Amino acid sequence: MGITDSLRQWLALPYLAAQPYDAVPYESPWASPNHLLTITPPDAPRPVSRAMAMGVPAIARARRLIVGAIARCPLEARQDGKRAVRQPLWMVRTDGVASPVFRMTWTVDDLFFYGWSCWALERDASGAVIRADRIPYHLWDVDQDNRVIVQGQIVDPSDVCLIPGPDEGLLQTSAAAIRHAVQLQELATRYAETPAAQVLLKQTGGQPLTDAQRRALVESWADARRGKNGGVAFANQSIDVQELGKANTDLLIGGRNAAAVDIARAAGVPAMMIDAGTAGTGTITYSNAAARNVELIDYALAPYMAAIAARLGLDDVVPRGTAVAFDLTDLTSPTVGDLDVPDDDKPDHDTPQENGNA
Repeated sequence: MGITDSLRQWLALPYLAAQPYDAVPYESPWASPNHLLTITPPDAPRPVSRAMAMGVPAIARARRLIVGAIARCPLEARQDGKRAVRQPLWMVRTDGVASPVFRMTWTVDDLFFYGWSCWALERDASGAVIRADRIPYHLWDVDQDNRVIVQGQIVDPSDVCLIPGPDEGLLQTSAAAIRHAVQLQELATRYAETPAAQVLLKQTGGQPLTDAQRRALVESWADARRGKNGGVAFANQSIDVQELGKANTDLLIGGRNAAAVDIARAAGVPAMMIDAGTAGTGTITYSNAAARNVELIDYALAPYMAAIAARLGLDDVVPRGTAVAFDLTDLTSPTVGDLDVPDDDKPDHDTPQENGNA
């Protein structure tokens, strides 16, 4: 049984639905980025995971823009700058449980967050690729001898295609920005759960309270302020309630917007496309959807598309003299048509190209 046959089980939708992307073993936070979760000492910076990053709305929006747009664009083989007459079937078919759109969606997701993706290849007797499937990121690794390991097994280099991204991935290049955005979200949550005024409970008389009594008093006050009774609490004659001030909501709102702008810069997406504003830039109005999409392609999509097309265009995947490109017609069309995605749209008799070396 080849690696692509094993992938049928790993790519089955019930299996994928039951596998959280961060449910993997542990690592040191000082190790180079890999598939492992981190064990972090108390004083070390909080490790950044994909799940943590996707909890930031700006990142989730940027990811959907990039991944969704690229996955809609079908791959095509070109020769001498023109679409080749015969197209390899694996570009628009998988013959498996995951569609080409799913394959490309999660390939770009891998590159966006981790900087690498890996495909499993099946070849015919001549060596031509006849099937290609993405290997879920947590199932593969590379050992110290640069050998690809899938589910703990060393695989033949001809059975896999490693796809490098345009950078090291968002989780590494922008870890500080992600942590900052998460911290601001947590601050906003605490602010929403607790009334704005900062309160000091000062004992002015009676028997001094024990540590346990002080903690109970503070907890009861905090619970009362979060309650449905309008934040009303009780204090006796021995407790002086002092209001120390209120948090500046404008600073919190401005900080979250600034964090969203930083995320847009890190992801390469125009800030306005993730609803983040930059002071002094005003409002950009596009003449049509095509103009907006051209900017999205130039700034956000091109690095990932170029990385994928360049790797798939090498001679170990397609015949020499053949290039791979994305068809951008749907993204640059002035009109909005049907949502047509690449999904087994070639007839069975359209056989793949022969994998020649000349």
